[in-house]
Amino acid sequence: FADSGRVLISKNPKDTGAFKTPTLREVARHPPYMHDGSQATLREVVEFYKRVGHPNPHLSDKIGPLNLTDEQQDALVAFMEALNGEGYADSAPKLFPQ
Repeated sequence: FADSGRVLISKNPKDTGAFKTPTLREVARHPPYMHDGSQATLREVVEFYKRVGHPNPHLSDKIGPLNLTDEQQDALVAFMEALNGEGYADSAPKLFPQ
């Protein structure tokens, strides 16, 4: 992996490849997606998870294929796009934790 994930902070080997799950508020306004920006659209994110992501030794056994139809994928993307609000003060932080 190019990024080891939360294990760098927690020192718990079970956190290898784990990342904080961000809020979905305004998610459609902030591409690219994933911790590394590897997915350009919300549709690509849904396709990624439909395939169970990238097989790796740290993948939880609780993760499995989504088995979504095209219609269900469209509905999921539409739902995420509907999470955009009006008037929410959305701005990037000036500093990030070190």
